[in-house]
Amino acid sequence: MDRALSVAALLDPTHQVVPFHGRESELQALTQWRDGPAAQASLLLHAPAGAGKTRLLQRFAEEFSAEREEEHGRLLLIDDADRLTWNDIFLRLQDTLRHGPERTRVLLAARTTGWWWSSTRQRIADFDHEVSDLELEPTLADRAESFTLACQHFAKQLNVTAPDEPPPNIARETVLDLHMAALTAVHGDPCDVNRTQLVRQLLKHDNGPGTGRIAEDYLAVANPDTPDPDLLARAAERWPHLRPKLDELIDANPKIVLDMQRDSLRIAAELGSFATLDHIARQVFRDERFATCPIPSILTKRLIERAQDTLERAEMYGMLSARTSLCGLREEAVEASEAEVGCYRELVEQDHENRPLLADSLGDLGLRLIAVHRTDEVLKVSEEAIQLWHEIAIDDPETVPQLASALEQISYRYQALGMPEASMDAISRATLMYQELAKNHPALFRVDFARVAATVARRYHAEGENTCAAESMQLSIANWRILAQEDPRYEPELARNLADAGTMLVELRRAEAANETLKEAVEVFRRLAVVNPQTFRSELADALMRHSRALRDLCEDPDAKLTAQEAVMLWRETEDRNGLGAALLNVVKVAHDFDTELAAASEAVEVYRELAAENTVWHQVDLAVALATLTEQQLIHDEIDLALTTAAEVFDIARRLPSQLVDSFGVKLAIALQPMTSTLSEMEYHAHALEASELMVGIWRAHKDKAPASYISAVQHHACKLRGAERRVEARNTAHTAVVLWHLLGKDLDREVGYADALTIYARLCAETKFQLQKALRLTHRAVEIMRAADEPVKLEFALETVEALSSS
Repeated sequence: MDRALSVAALLDPTHQVVPFHGRESELQALTQWRDGPAAQASLLLHAPAGAGKTRLLQRFAEEFSAEREEEHGRLLLIDDADRLTWNDIFLRLQDTLRHGPERTRVLLAARTTGWWWSSTRQRIADFDHEVSDLELEPTLADRAESFTLACQHFAKQLNVTAPDEPPPNIARETVLDLHMAALTAVHGDPCDVNRTQLVRQLLKHDNGPGTGRIAEDYLAVANPDTPDPDLLARAAERWPHLRPKLDELIDANPKIVLDMQRDSLRIAAELGSFATLDHIARQVFRDERFATCPIPSILTKRLIERAQDTLERAEMYGMLSARTSLCGLREEAVEASEAEVGCYRELVEQDHENRPLLADSLGDLGLRLIAVHRTDEVLKVSEEAIQLWHEIAIDDPETVPQLASALEQISYRYQALGMPEASMDAISRATLMYQELAKNHPALFRVDFARVAATVARRYHAEGENTCAAESMQLSIANWRILAQEDPRYEPELARNLADAGTMLVELRRAEAANETLKEAVEVFRRLAVVNPQTFRSELADALMRHSRALRDLCEDPDAKLTAQEAVMLWRETEDRNGLGAALLNVVKVAHDFDTELAAASEAVEVYRELAAENTVWHQVDLAVALATLTEQQLIHDEIDLALTTAAEVFDIARRLPSQLVDSFGVKLAIALQPMTSTLSEMEYHAHALEASELMVGIWRAHKDKAPASYISAVQHHACKLRGAERRVEARNTAHTAVVLWHLLGKDLDREVGYADALTIYARLCAETKFQLQKALRLTHRAVEIMRAADEPVKLEFALETVEALSSS
């Protein structure tokens, strides 16, 4: 072989000129990680350039092998992960959700850790992965054996005699350095302990193009006048003397940073001078492409060092908190927010006029703590912020709007933490304040009052206080009408709130009122869509979908189908496939035409398949919802084999959903599973119905703190499905669990229809299994009293039948 063969080619780890050897302990650690108990796990293998990460990944992949995937699960390799954006990694991770088995292993390799890895680590953990990292030693344990082996294989490639000499001692040696020394020895040159001299010696024999790590080394020793900025940045990590050159290059042409790759730009942000930081900041901070990238956070953290006083430092920590939160650095966002609060505490000690700044920063800290699930601390800092605003408002009545806003924000936090009573109290107080402010200063605060009144209405509705919900929503709408009359710019908000109000009225079973309200919303959106179709056509389509549901509830109005189909047409015009899928599923609900419903459900599945193929995280649940709807339609059309196959796909998707998706979209899926489950049970496909019911219980269990009644209802329905499958003792025990869960709520249960329903179900199963009949009879009498008081004739009849069954037992 030609002695002038490219040095880069000989040292390229992908060519495997020197066979893999050593690294036994690292391979053992990777094997233990592979065989660990976690269903999904990700590990970062990190080491300096040239340490042999790529070769180790390739070796481990060979041992993993596709033939053993069934035994070990699926392996995904991501080399040079620090050179990828989060979106690149995210797209690869999606594939593990879409096609992966229950066990998944993701092995990443990178030169560094730092904030890019912290950001990626926290985001990967959202996929329910156990995330860890392993540092790889830069060089091999048995250097002499490695050097000799490399000499022999390089000599074979170059058709020369292998030298017989010990390896040189190279400062800060990597595997690549040792192999460069071996290649230098094979060429007949003395092995110098200076890494720079090693590179120079090799370059004398190299006539090939500079690529990869060798290009970085070439840049370090040859130092061309116009180096590639990406190579220069990466070389600067290994060769510190190049850092001034990197600063000079960016200083000469600051706009060059926009063309640099993300990893090299990150290196420049971490290693560059303050002048370099300023240049990068001017380009990066205003570029939306970097909004969710760690680079702005890295810049901000370094720039804090230049803050001239406590106030400036506090403001920069606040900025750092916001930026780290956006790019997934949640723990770091909390640290920055805590530092911001600490700065403002110092300023308050100096001057009480700074209390509003401290109160605002405490509110931001509460938001950051929610993201890392530090619940107790969330309440502590949020309540401290409220107390501060109270004190400030006493001293200065003009700060009442800030107090109202703080109460509104803490209400949302209470709600997120599953504390509905505290949430309702806070939002009610905020509403009263905004109402008074709107009365005295309508031009300034009517918008706030209208917005918060609608929020209160939704809270009342969620708690079953339907009269209060309707009154509050009417009050909100009245204020939006005034605002729209005074300023047409508020017409879109009026229409949106009319649409929300109409939807709520549908749920409150006030179909006539809902129809009129949604009809008005559609009319306003039609007018707006004529003027600005690009902005309002999709909102018109959404309002039409809501209106169709109101028309369906008006004794199956035939206009419901036409209205729903008009919404489909509009979504097609907007080319919004997500909206189109939702509109097709809406047609299934309102059409009352079996053929139309089946066709719409089938098309919705195809739409969401395409979307899920592009973005699994955002559309996997949508696909499962569409499949559940299609399953129900296939059952109705007696396409049993197709229905059961479709149901199996729903179950597969639901089982593989990460907890974050269950938290975000699980309720939507659980609601969609309900009709499919009922139809499967009614058609006596009990095994499938039970599988669906178990999934629903699991989803609602994840939401039990926020929606305890829905979780208990799911348990009750599961008891009924067990009864249908003739598993009556198990059904009775499950029904008893539901009764106990009602008692644990700590509420007055004498007005709870759901509790009465649970008592009846449990009592009926006691009758059928001859278990504690007298106790069951007492419980059923209580259920009858609750049903009578609540005016629930159908449920009352079932309770009375249960009394009769128990009395005759």
